[in-house]
Amino acid sequence: MSIIQLMGSLLMVCWLGTGQVFAAGSTVNEDFSLVIELCNDMIDAAKLSDQARFLELADAALRLSEAQRRDNSMAIDRFRPKIRAAKKAAKNGDFTNAISHLEEAKPLMKAAPTSWDGGS
Repeated sequence: MSIIQLMGSLLMVCWLGTGQVFAAGSTVNEDFSLVIELCNDMIDAAKLSDQARFLELADAALRLSEAQRRDNSMAIDRFRPKIRAAKKAAKNGDFTNAISHLEEAKPLMKAAPTSWDGGS
């Protein structure tokens, strides 16, 4: 093994040791609990037909999930369109449809169990 190959291997080991742990394209420790709470609050606002409050909460949920996007989460790409659809439905006064979109989005925010079979 040449010195260049040895140095390359050493750099690769050091680089791998400093990153976050990833599984199936997303970080293992994703936490969308604040977004889930905002969605629950949006559902409460929709049940009261409080459009202004709903839209305020929807904007906050979308901003928060965008801030969390830095982790390259695939889950965010699945639930954000549903929050946007809920916001659009609420803007049109269709709170039943808005609630339905949020109920579809919430399970996508829950942490998925990770398993590893040891590479067999």
